[in-house]
Order: sequence, then C-alpha cells, then structure tokens
Amino acid sequence: MDDHEHKGSEEDSVYLRIIKTLRTLRNPMDGIGDKEAANRAIKGLILILIIGFTFTLYKVIEIRTRAVTVYLGDEMIGITRNEDEVLDILADIEEQLASTYDLDIVLNQDVEFKGINARRDSITPIEVLKSNIKSKFTFLVNGYALQVDGKEIGVLATEEEIEDLLNRIKEPYLKGEDGDTDIVELNLLEEIEVTKKQVPLDRVVDVDKLFEYVTTGGKDIREHIVEVGESLWTIATIYKIPADDLIEANPNLDPDRIQIGERVKLIVSKPMITVETIERNRYTERIDYEVKVEQNSNMYTNEKKVKVEGSPGEKEVVARLIKHNGVVVDKEILEDNVIKEPTDQLVVRGTKEVPRTVATGSFLMPTRGSITSRYGIRNGRMHKGLDIAARTGTPIRAADGGRVTFAGNSGAYGNLVQIDHGNGYSTKYAHCSTIGVAAGQRVYRGQVIAKVGSTGRSTGAHLHFEILKNGRNINPAANIR
Repeated sequence: MDDHEHKGSEEDSVYLRIIKTLRTLRNPMDGIGDKEAANRAIKGLILILIIGFTFTLYKVIEIRTRAVTVYLGDEMIGITRNEDEVLDILADIEEQLASTYDLDIVLNQDVEFKGINARRDSITPIEVLKSNIKSKFTFLVNGYALQVDGKEIGVLATEEEIEDLLNRIKEPYLKGEDGDTDIVELNLLEEIEVTKKQVPLDRVVDVDKLFEYVTTGGKDIREHIVEVGESLWTIATIYKIPADDLIEANPNLDPDRIQIGERVKLIVSKPMITVETIERNRYTERIDYEVKVEQNSNMYTNEKKVKVEGSPGEKEVVARLIKHNGVVVDKEILEDNVIKEPTDQLVVRGTKEVPRTVATGSFLMPTRGSITSRYGIRNGRMHKGLDIAARTGTPIRAADGGRVTFAGNSGAYGNLVQIDHGNGYSTKYAHCSTIGVAAGQRVYRGQVIAKVGSTGRSTGAHLHFEILKNGRNINPAANIR
C-alpha cells in the first residue's frame, strides 16, 4: 500500500470514531448510568475533535509542503513544487540551442523527480534552478558522419551539407579541359557512406573546413633522387613541402650534406577521395619531323647548315582517357587521322677534319703561376685582365686556336701577342720577355706563343691576360675551363 492509500485509511478511521461518538451522544443516558459517564463521553468527544483538527491541519500542511527534488543524471540540482516548471525550462533551453546552432538538439542526461516535503525557504528559485540546469547538463546534436572506406573523416550538420561537399569535390572534373572533351562517366573510387548519429556539438565541423581536409588531408609517400646542385631546401621548394617536415621525414640524412644519388623520402598531401573520370577527348597533335643528314667533304666536321627547313605535321586524335583527380592514368587511342604530313629537315654536315688552329670555343689557362690580381676595379681604376705571376721564361700558351693579329711591343703592355679566335672572341698576352709567333700566323690551342717577362709597365715577372668578346673586355676567370 502506498503513502496516499495509508493516509486515506487514517482519515477514514478518525472519521468513523467521530461518527460513533456522536451517535452515543444522541441519548447519553441510554448507555450511561450516571453523570460521570457522560463527562467521560464529552471528554472523549473533545479529544477526538482535537485529534481530527490536528490531523486535518497536518494534511493541509503536508499538501502545501509537497515538492520534488530534481536530479540531472545522478546529481541533485534543486527542489521545486512543480515538475512542469523544470520541463518548461528544459524545453526552453532545447529550443534556444536548436535556434542558436540550427541543429537538432538531444539532451544527454535524464531528468528525474523524487517527491519530498519541503519548507518554503528550501525551494530553489526558478532562475537559480534554470542556471543550475544550464551549467550541469550536456547535450548531443544530430549530425551526419562521412565515412571513406570505413573510416570516419568528419561530421556535418545536415545531409544537404554532405551532398554539397561531395558535389564540390566532383565539380572541378565535371567539364573537360576544352570544348572537345566529353565526360562519359564520373565515379568516386572510395566507398562513401553517410550515417546519422548523435554527437557532441564540437564534433560537428564547418563544411569548408571538412572540404579542405578531404582534399588535402591524405598522405602519399614518394621518393626523390638527389641531382647535381640540389639540397633539401631546393627539394622542399620543388614539392612545396616545409623544409622542417622534409628533415623530419628523413632522419638518416644530414640536411647540410646530402649526396648526389641519395633517396629523399617525400610525404606529400593528396585528396582523401579520388574522383575518376572517363573521358572521350578529341584533339590535334603535332607530328615531329625527322632530321636527315647530308655529308659534305668540303666542310669541316664542326660545321653544319640547314639545307631544307623541316616543318611539323598535324593529326587529329580521338582518345579514351581515364583520369584520377585530373591526372591521366590510362589512355587508349580510338582514332588517329593525319591532317598534314611533316616535312623532313635536311642538314648538311662537314666531314673534313678540323685544323688544330680553329677555335674550340673554350679557353685554357695560358700559363702556370699564382694569380696576383683579378679582373675588376683596382686602386680606383679598372683592371681589365688577370695577372698571373711566374718566373721569367715560363711558357705562355694560346688559350684557344686562332690567328695572330699582333705580335710586338705595345707601350704599357710591353711585348704583346693578340689572337683573333674567329668566333667573336680575342685574347691578349702582355709583358712577355720573348715572342715566338708573328702577325698573320695561325696557332692552335695550347701552342707556346711567348714567354713570361716584365716588359712595359710592370713591377715583376708576370703575364697579364685579357679576354675580349666582340671587342669588349670580360672576366677571364669566368671563362677559363
């Protein structure tokens, strides 16, 4: 029997006692022989009335003090007279959250009520109760999880956002590179699944952020073989990878001393979803011409000339292309029609041995010694050559083949030899002690043409060496091989 039934039976018992007593008082002398018995009956009636009044007062107080303790999960958050007040607060909070986040809100804890009797000063004010509820409860939202090959990669608020995301991924590949490309088929290679689930609010991400993650969040491991002149920093620039990430991915390499031929591991970003397109593409393609050679015994082997200019042909191609994220992974030629045939180029090349005196186009160091003055400004004046100190009589050699245009004394230069190499270049050899060639003579590369001395304006035995291109001095050190 519950509390209400028990309390009801007590009320009935008191009521029955009062009725029984009143019936006795209708004729008090019937069951009572003397005055004393009547007094006892009156006293009993008074006692019963007092008990009845006390019980009634108790019932009034009990009813007026009825309340409920409110629990959120296992935690008590307040006391109230009316359960509906709490339910209204929860409904208001849920509505506010749904409006703020534009999401379906699901409260994460159950609200329980336990009946008690409480005085007025024990009742939690409605604003305090509302504040307690807000600070204590958590909630979930209905979201839509995007899974790629069974792996969850993000949760969006609505199915429409998921659809928008997938359409944005496909969009760049919906059209061909030109007007002659037809998209025959478009597929997502990975298994895509969307599931509705309840998640904490912070799990729901912005569609733009998820798009960026999906398009760049994958990782692809490649290798790069180091070539001449490369460093980890130049390789990082080529692949647009932070240098620190490249160093971290290659702990076995010394960042400052990588060697030619070493393999550098590259971890580059790639899309997490692959868009495969099957395209039918019609385009024109260049047909390269062939180069045919005709030999001529009257020309040197380092000479050649074009007798007939070649011109490329053209053909129309229809191809079936399979692309992954815009990169061709397979190509099948369906049609191949020549529009214009190419014209072969005819080149005449000499077979006659080149004389040793013909310039090779590169310069050697004309003598052995130590460089005492370089090309550039010296003592406020331009020094046009390279000074090479050596003992008097050290051989001076022609830096390249050519014809001697001057051999003799030339003022401040002292004894001077000048050679025209026939390709726009000429060289000068000054301050010679003796000269071994004459003007008009042809010399070959490395031939001794003079000896080191200190003639002209000179403070010691050395060779002053100049290189001129089209009559203007250039830095010899930058052109000696």
